[in-house]
Amino acid sequence: MWLRDALPKAFPTIRVILYGYDTKLFESSSFQTIADLGSNLARTLDAFGFTSPTAKPLMFLAHSLGGIVVKEALVGEHSITRATIGSIFFGVPSRGMETQALMTMVNGQPNKNLVLDLAVGSDYLQCLDDRFFEVVRCGKMELFQGYETKTSPTVEVSTKLYCLQSTF
Repeated sequence: MWLRDALPKAFPTIRVILYGYDTKLFESSSFQTIADLGSNLARTLDAFGFTSPTAKPLMFLAHSLGGIVVKEALVGEHSITRATIGSIFFGVPSRGMETQALMTMVNGQPNKNLVLDLAVGSDYLQCLDDRFFEVVRCGKMELFQGYETKTSPTVEVSTKLYCLQSTF
């Protein structure tokens, strides 16, 4: 993975941290909200000392839902906001995304609300963006955003069942 392997070689004075979270949608029993995911990120960085005054500054590189999670962490935790010098967002659905196909996967599950919060026209996303840009305006944070200008394929739910058989 280029983030872990190549980036530190190209820039030896930086420290790269990869952070992941459960993104399973189908047959998920998770009821975490985006706010929960952002708070978990903030607490993890804080617990490992990445937000201490003597730590290297934080620069986030986030894609898709990861960018929403980073925004939530930055608006909710002052220690992270003070430690962050910038963010680079790629394909972050700040104005929402088409969720119809995803809703068929999460209907009746506890993670349904998380997908609803990502929909186009979501009040949650609008409120998050308002709070996030207030943090950016008040702080010393650089923000770069990249987004797609062409439609891309989306999730499709298949009704076909496949049985894999292994022989040991």
